[in-house]
Amino acid sequence: MINQDLGDFAKETLLERYEVQQQLGKKAGRRTLLTRDLQTQELVVVKLLTFDDEFQWEDLKLFEREAETLKSISHPAIPSYLNYFELDAANYKGFALVQSYIPAQSLETQLKAGRSFNEQEVKQIAKALLEILKYLHSQQPPVIHRDIKPSNILLTNRSGNSVGDVYLVDFGSVQTIIRSNSTMTIVGSYGYMPPEQFSGKASPASDLYGLGATLIYLVTGQHPADLPQQDLVIKFEQAANISPDFSNWLRRMTQPILSQRLASAQQALQSLQAPTKQIYTANKESNLILDKPFGSTIVLNKNADFIEIIISPKGGMSKLGVMFVWYCISVIPIYIAVGFTGNLLGILSNLLLPLNIGILFFVIIMSTFGRKRLFINKRQISLSHELFGMRRYTRFPSARKNIIRLERSNIYYNLAPQLCLIIWAGLIKYEIHTSQNNMFSVSTLELDWLAQELSDWLDLPITKE
Repeated sequence: MINQDLGDFAKETLLERYEVQQQLGKKAGRRTLLTRDLQTQELVVVKLLTFDDEFQWEDLKLFEREAETLKSISHPAIPSYLNYFELDAANYKGFALVQSYIPAQSLETQLKAGRSFNEQEVKQIAKALLEILKYLHSQQPPVIHRDIKPSNILLTNRSGNSVGDVYLVDFGSVQTIIRSNSTMTIVGSYGYMPPEQFSGKASPASDLYGLGATLIYLVTGQHPADLPQQDLVIKFEQAANISPDFSNWLRRMTQPILSQRLASAQQALQSLQAPTKQIYTANKESNLILDKPFGSTIVLNKNADFIEIIISPKGGMSKLGVMFVWYCISVIPIYIAVGFTGNLLGILSNLLLPLNIGILFFVIIMSTFGRKRLFINKRQISLSHELFGMRRYTRFPSARKNIIRLERSNIYYNLAPQLCLIIWAGLIKYEIHTSQNNMFSVSTLELDWLAQELSDWLDLPITKE
């Protein structure tokens, strides 16, 4: 509902040009007025900053920054800058920013009025806002809104299959200069602010958190701060009736750790628009994330800087013990028999005998004490076999930036299909197999679990061949 309490501005004409019609909003030291431009007869919005008892110089800095930002950008879903002037009247002094008027209600107002949104409508809103953020973050320097929330998003009425036109307003918290060593102002709204903003820092990914929290409000009908949390992660899944894919996407948008969050509006948009038919979801029938299968001996270590997967050998000495017995019974006597003949073949056979026995014992030891290790950090990816601290790479390490695809596919071993998880780094592939003929194989459940963990950490969809 529009506030009609105009106070000193009732029936006022500012700058002998802007005739006050209604008050749209009011907070400490600020008012937002709907006025009519007497020169153009158009309705425009005038935002006022007045020098009263609650005025702080930091408010003036943010107010001027908002004016400068709107003046430097141009987007159909953002209010246009029209004018900026000083107020100097008997009852008030301050500054005024004039911008175009958008005849639409905020998401917050519509939600409180009982409007609800289905998943497809929420996705439409998400895509529209991501396009706006793509534009803002592409500016030099990037324009970071820092206060994405339902009250700062306007939405027109539904039209056919469209949820309505989406607008982003209120750039009073905008940040346009990033200085790594400077102290930034703490601005934002509780429930929609990522943790890094509490320390006065913000990046383009900070806006993604605010957008994700806003969308969580839309799909749950609850303020994000009212939902349960675990380690600062918003636990919204039980309150939202949405698909697992969209739930996972929202989870990546609202990761409290900056390095684990979707990094850019472009990346978030691509992830949201990825065709579901090309994505393999290991647990399609549930919103739950796959847990480590019970009884698995695989070791998974991960944090924001690296992910490490350690696979122990399967079967131990059982199969190789049989091989060793067969070798002793069938092959070694041949070496000895030929050796007694005294010919050249016998001499070579006796020389190779210790080598072959040594190789066999090495395989037995590897099957008992060895391990396969996949390691990815911010610099590179490597896959190796390790034994007593010694390491042999099955593929040369590749740069982390070269990782382009995560694939779950069938490969054929002795004409039998075997599942395989492949991480493609350019043309080099790093593989984890389910083949029982592979000493370091995994089960299908383990493969699905590892695929999901790698997909979340790398922020790559799992493609299925």
